[in-house]
Amino acid sequence: MGVPRDRVLVCEDGDVLVVGDEGVEVVGRVPAGYLYVDGIVGDVGLGVLRDRALLASEGVVVVVVTVDTQSGKVLTGPEIITRGWVYAPEAEDLLDEACDIIAAAVEAALAGGVRDVESLERDVRRAAGRFVSERTRRRPMIVPVVMEA
Repeated sequence: MGVPRDRVLVCEDGDVLVVGDEGVEVVGRVPAGYLYVDGIVGDVGLGVLRDRALLASEGVVVVVVTVDTQSGKVLTGPEIITRGWVYAPEAEDLLDEACDIIAAAVEAALAGGVRDVESLERDVRRAAGRFVSERTRRRPMIVPVVMEA
């Protein structure tokens, strides 16, 4: 652009500048980065952005199971709801197989004495994640929902 190099100051986000009678000078740095604003909620953390990127690229699989923790029985489910992973009407066999494997994992956990919902959800996530990864080589977000009756 015709400006001599000694008269050009290239700055980056976080550079601290002092403008005075002698000119402009970089005197330090402050922490700086992107601030994502989401509607009226305010800034969005890195965890939320990471989840959104995962949802956009790999999709989500929600597994819903209802159990009777007293008797250790599966009452309903598992039911699998997907978005962005597979198109459900075209993948019924795959989803049926996933339901069978997840049901077997929940029943095995219940037979082994597991009764707390958090542990059962962990078992559901592990079984669903392993199945999805092995069969489709994808890693969607797995959301287990274990309800007590």
